[in-house]
Amino acid sequence: MERRLLLQRLFYRDRDLYKIGKLAGLEWFSRFEAKFERDRYAYFADEERKEAIERIASQLPDDIFIEIVNKVFREEERSVEIDRFIGEHYYFDLNTGLKLDNKQEELKKEIWSALEETDGRSYYFLKAIINLYREGKWDKAYGGATWVDILAEIRELKGVYPPPRDLALLKSYKIYYKTGSRRYPTHTIPEEIIPIVEEVLNLYIKKVKGD
Repeated sequence: MERRLLLQRLFYRDRDLYKIGKLAGLEWFSRFEAKFERDRYAYFADEERKEAIERIASQLPDDIFIEIVNKVFREEERSVEIDRFIGEHYYFDLNTGLKLDNKQEELKKEIWSALEETDGRSYYFLKAIINLYREGKWDKAYGGATWVDILAEIRELKGVYPPPRDLALLKSYKIYYKTGSRRYPTHTIPEEIIPIVEEVLNLYIKKVKGD
């Protein structure tokens, strides 16, 4: 699961996935050689893209997967909407690249600090985004939840709306990202950290209630 999320997040162009598969020596990618070598704008069909990601994610040992992902990613300047990945097995940021590491304990401290620095107000904002994710209400095209849906969910939670300062703080901790497009903005918690954020939110609200 972590490998699939990483590939989808870091490589939106099918040419990069093709290059990773070829460098890894995965035979399945050879059938697309003429297509991708001839046309710089070549792309996979939807099902082919899913299979390309699945084969890369499932068929490579860790050292090869990390080496090739880093090699292809660093070949050019890239704009990455969500620039950090904190999984149980993998860690990525723009400075270090991809490596085997578990920084989830550090992440828990960051989430707790964000909650305390916002006097708990960010609890409702983060909880609303996660609830919408669990309910399948994230935007299908861009990921993340719309502002209207988040505010409606906060009202359901009987919470408070986050002021701009709180959102800026959550962004600085890289717990929350504004995603989507200028015309269709969405608001996202990176999928791989949702279980960790949820765990800390539950601990925080128990402490607040004195349970």
